[in-house]
Amino acid sequence: MVFGWGKKEQVVEEHRDKPVISTHKEITLEDIPSIIQDITHLRQKTLIVEVKSFQKRIESDSKILLSIADELRKDDLKADDMDPHLTILVNKGKKEVISSIQNEFRIKFADIDSFDKVIDFQKNASMRIKKVGNMLGKHSRVIHIFAKKYAKKLKDDLEILTDDLTEINTLISNYNSNQELLDDIKNSLNDFADTKKGISNHKTRKLQLGRSIETEQHNETDLKKYIDEMKSSSEYKEFQAIQQSIISVSDEEKSVKKKIEEQFIKISRPLNKYVYVSALDKPLKIMTENLATSPYDVLSGTNMSDITTILNSVRSGVESGSVSVKDVSKSKHAINEIMDLLPQLIDQKNTFVEKKSKLISDLTIFDNDKLSKSISDLEKSTSNISDMESRMSLIQEQIDASKSSLHGIISKLELNLKQASSTHYKISYTENDIQI
Repeated sequence: MVFGWGKKEQVVEEHRDKPVISTHKEITLEDIPSIIQDITHLRQKTLIVEVKSFQKRIESDSKILLSIADELRKDDLKADDMDPHLTILVNKGKKEVISSIQNEFRIKFADIDSFDKVIDFQKNASMRIKKVGNMLGKHSRVIHIFAKKYAKKLKDDLEILTDDLTEINTLISNYNSNQELLDDIKNSLNDFADTKKGISNHKTRKLQLGRSIETEQHNETDLKKYIDEMKSSSEYKEFQAIQQSIISVSDEEKSVKKKIEEQFIKISRPLNKYVYVSALDKPLKIMTENLATSPYDVLSGTNMSDITTILNSVRSGVESGSVSVKDVSKSKHAINEIMDLLPQLIDQKNTFVEKKSKLISDLTIFDNDKLSKSISDLEKSTSNISDMESRMSLIQEQIDASKSSLHGIISKLELNLKQASSTHYKISYTENDIQI
């Protein structure tokens, strides 16, 4: 209150608080929406009745305030005996206070027959009382000094109006708190429905994964059977024997390669030097370099003529001195020796290559690529099964957590319903309600 006087201690009317008797009632989830409607309707109806009672009190107190204002209007407050400037100040304050009271409380409040009218009344009453209080506060000194016998009356009546408005605000606040509980119940119902839908979706996905696992397991079984049949075939056994022969032939290749390299190492120095002084064509120069580094790869019947040309040229270079070596005679001897052995070395290599080529050709007796692909497919199938089983396990954990959440939502619904209605509702539900 803005009038400028201290507010009297608020008296709590304990006789209004009637003991609440909590009753028990068993309901289903489907009953809750209609219960919410019934609670809302009852609370609004009760609020309307209670606020209408306060409206009558405020209107009655407003009449008292109007009568005080009228009495003040008729009282000259002996203004004629005052200093002229003070007279103007007193009359102005008196006029504005009276005008404010009359303007705000002469018009009757609209009848309250709905919740919206309750809110309208609260706003209008609050605005009117505030305006009068502000005006009395503005002229507080004038009223207290020059209209003492009206000051206490105005203060007391305005306090009563303010207390009544406080009671109304409390009633509306309690109603709003109750509505928040009901809104929370509605949200819990939505959460319950969403959680049930989530469980249903999880179960559908789990069922789909189960079917996919069965399909993959059949595929895995077929692949294992097919692989076993391939590996038990005579062709596969022969294929393995050929592979083993190829491995054995590799030892022969190493021996031939070593023998050829040992011969060419003897002339590696003149070969390397000849690359820089020769007038050979580029292809022969490249072949010369390769003979010095990897002669085994160069030796072949096709290259024999070019190799002979290179060796003759290197020997000529050694003889002429264009290719410098420590021991000319020794280098010439090594070159001559290789030229003599060249047909034999090439034959040895060709014999090995032909033998190995035949073995590789014989491998076609068995489709090893098909076996390799089947083994790879089996590994993928096994991995897919493991992955889907893991996902099924995770989904089951989510289902279990959601089911536990449903029980929690039901407990919360029962608690909020009891707080909102003073009735202890026991929600009964079936296994189907929580998608067990």
